[in-house]
Amino acid sequence: MSNDSRVNMGQEIMISSETEGLETENLRAAVIGTGAIAQRLHIPAYRTSDLVDLVAVCDVEEKKAATVAEEFEIDSYYTDYIEMIESGSVDAVSVCLPNHLHKEVVCTALEHDIHVLCEKPISTSLAEADAMIDAADASEAFLMIDQTERFNPVYEKTKEVLKKGVIGDVLSVRSRFSHPGPEGWSPRSTWFTDADTSGGGALIDIGVHNADLINHLFGSVSSLSGYSDTLSMDADVEDTAVAALRFEDGTLGTFETAWRTDPESIEMQIVGEEGVLYVDKVAPSLRLELGNDCGTVDVPIPEQSKYGGPVEHFIRSARTNSEPTVTGRDGKRALEVVMGIYQSSESGQRVHFPLETEADK
Repeated sequence: MSNDSRVNMGQEIMISSETEGLETENLRAAVIGTGAIAQRLHIPAYRTSDLVDLVAVCDVEEKKAATVAEEFEIDSYYTDYIEMIESGSVDAVSVCLPNHLHKEVVCTALEHDIHVLCEKPISTSLAEADAMIDAADASEAFLMIDQTERFNPVYEKTKEVLKKGVIGDVLSVRSRFSHPGPEGWSPRSTWFTDADTSGGGALIDIGVHNADLINHLFGSVSSLSGYSDTLSMDADVEDTAVAALRFEDGTLGTFETAWRTDPESIEMQIVGEEGVLYVDKVAPSLRLELGNDCGTVDVPIPEQSKYGGPVEHFIRSARTNSEPTVTGRDGKRALEVVMGIYQSSESGQRVHFPLETEADK
């Protein structure tokens, strides 16, 4: 690639949005689980879309379901998700429940040919993830996993820069994803630090974002050595995890995730044969440091994702009967990296991919 073309990466590249192929009738959507993630992200996104009618919410706590329905002006609420699914009044659902409940609810919805947007992680085990993928394959509907960072313009632009070969072949990557922890996000939700409910701590909670991003940007991990531990929290789950990675194409990487980090630190350093790309989630631009006397180039980041956001993309995918950009298989691949770090930390050995599930043994 010429020096001029690399420098031109500093110019804004317009990304077109999806606009065609919509069905004429609005999608009928519901949200299962009315906690913080539902109230902050899913419900508002449905309410502001002209392509969907948010017809119901569901929560086992009736008072909570009724309060949320009233606050967001939603016509119906349920305390039994099966009753809601079997009512015939819903075409698509967001599953915003604690991790250990994902599989049962997702599979039930898919068996009724209802499209599903499931919060990350896909599940708490690879066997459960496989069951969810099988249910989606057998359904007329699809399963999308809400790996939210895929819809961040920062990482869309990062993917674009890498695809254009601006820094040449990638040699190594350092990826860190950490923030203060669940107390700052959802202080009333105690299940995040309950291993039976969540499946783990910081690694499965936010490390799964890191895992999905490295899979998306650099391809599949072939092996890793990892550690996870509780270093500063009074909890039975890990607050910190690190790993050394080897990707299938030979690229090397390091992976870090932690809860007790304030302010948050979500960044990447990507080293290529012709330069280094610095990615900071909260920065207004990517930073390129290029060889051959090209110097440093700032690459502007678009204000909005080409998909609009995960819920918007889910709605449009359902309306157009098209596969979403983050499928159940993508969710499993991210979970597999997480599980690999847990296994390596416990055994003290390097692990190789793909991992075995209980069904494989």
